[in-house]
Amino acid sequence: MTGLARKKGNRNSGEWWIATLFATNEIPSVMVTFVALIMLLQMGMGVSGSTMCIALLLLPWIGQPFMRRPAQVLGASRFWLHLTELLLTLVLMLFALTIRHGIWWTMFMLFGISSLSAWHDLLARTYYMNRIGFEPVRIRIDSGFAHIRPVLRIFSTYMATVLTYGLMIMAVGVLQIYFRQRPVSYSWSLGCYILAGTYMFLSLVNILLFRNHKMAGESKFEGTLHTHGVGTRGLDRVWQSVMLTLLLMPQGLMFYSRTVFLLARPENGGLGCTLQDIGFAQGTIGVISFLFGITLGLALQRKYGERNMRWPLTVCLGLSPLAYFMMTFLPPRGVWSLSVYTFIAQLLFGLGLNACRRITESISGERVLRGVNLLHIPVISSCLLLSMVASGIMLEHMSFSSFFLADALCAPLAWLMVFIIESFRKQ
Repeated sequence: MTGLARKKGNRNSGEWWIATLFATNEIPSVMVTFVALIMLLQMGMGVSGSTMCIALLLLPWIGQPFMRRPAQVLGASRFWLHLTELLLTLVLMLFALTIRHGIWWTMFMLFGISSLSAWHDLLARTYYMNRIGFEPVRIRIDSGFAHIRPVLRIFSTYMATVLTYGLMIMAVGVLQIYFRQRPVSYSWSLGCYILAGTYMFLSLVNILLFRNHKMAGESKFEGTLHTHGVGTRGLDRVWQSVMLTLLLMPQGLMFYSRTVFLLARPENGGLGCTLQDIGFAQGTIGVISFLFGITLGLALQRKYGERNMRWPLTVCLGLSPLAYFMMTFLPPRGVWSLSVYTFIAQLLFGLGLNACRRITESISGERVLRGVNLLHIPVISSCLLLSMVASGIMLEHMSFSSFFLADALCAPLAWLMVFIIESFRKQ
C-alpha cells in the first residue's frame, strides 16, 4: 500500500507542469493584446493609430497555421520550449529597459514579443498534445488528486490573464500616482520590469517541474485530431469565413473601443477611469465573467443541443455592445457599478462565442487541435482584424454613444446576412 501511494503521489505531483506551462504561455500574449493598447494611448498615440498598431500585433497569431509543421517537429522537445521562454524573458527585460525610447521602438519590441509568444503557444500546445493526447474533462475519484488536466490548463491560462491584465495594470496605476512627477513611460517601465521578473520566476519553476515530472501514465499523441468539418474546402470555407466575420463584427468593433471609452476624459465623452478601475473591472471581473460565459454556453449546448441553442447564443453575442451604450447614458458611479456593466458585457460575449464554435472548427479543420486551443485563436483573430482597425477610425469621427449604438445595430444586420447566406448555401 505504501509503494502504491508513493507511485500515485509521484504521478499526481507531475500534473503541475501543465499549470506553469500555460501560465508562461499566456502572460506575453495578454501583454500585446490588452495591456499594450493602454500603454500606447497613455504615451500619446492617437486612437486610430493605437488600434491599428495593436491589431497588427495579431499577425503572428494569424500566421500560426503556417508555422504548425516545424512546431510539430520541435514541440516534442523541452529544449525549444525553455529556449523560447528564455528569449521571451530577455525581450521583456529589454522592452522594460528601452520603453522610453519612443513609440515606434515600443511597437518594434511589442511585435517581437507577439511573434515569440505565438511561437511558444504552438510549441506548448504541441508538447501538451504529444504527452497527454486529447483527453476530455473528467475526475478520477480513485486517485488522491483531482485528475482534470484540461481544467488545470484553462484555469492557469485565465489566472495568468488576471495577473497581467488585472494586477499589472493596477500596479502601474499605483506607480503613476507615486511617480506623478515623472513621465508616464517611467511607470510603465517599472511595471514591465515586474512582469519580466514574474515571467522569469514562472519559467524557472516550469523548468524545475518539467525536470521532475514523471512520464508514466501519459500517452503520446500520434497523428492529428479530426474535428467537425475537416472536409470543408474551397468556396464553402470562404462562405463560412464571411459568416464568422459578420457574427464577430460587433465584438471586433468593441474589442478596443471599450478600453478607449474607459480611458477617455469625461469632457471627451469617456468615463475617465483610472488604471486601477480598468484593471479590476476589465482585467479581473471581466476575465472571470468571460470564462463563466464560455462554460455556461457549453453546458447549455450539451443540455439542449447545439442546433437549438445556436440562435439564442448568437443573439447574446450581439447584445454585448448594449452594455457600453447604456454606460454612455447611465455612467457607473464607482468601480463596483463599472464591474457590473463589465460582467454583463463579458458574460454575453462568452455565451455568444459558443455559437461560433462549430464554424471555427469547420474552418480550422486539422490546423487547430480542438482539445487544446478552445477559442481557435488564428481563425478568430483573422475575422476580428478588420473590424478592430475600423473601430479606431470610426471613434475619431463619432461620439461614443453613436459608436456603441451603431455597433449594436450591426448585430441584426449581421444576423440577416448570415441567414441569407445559409439559405443560399442550402439551395
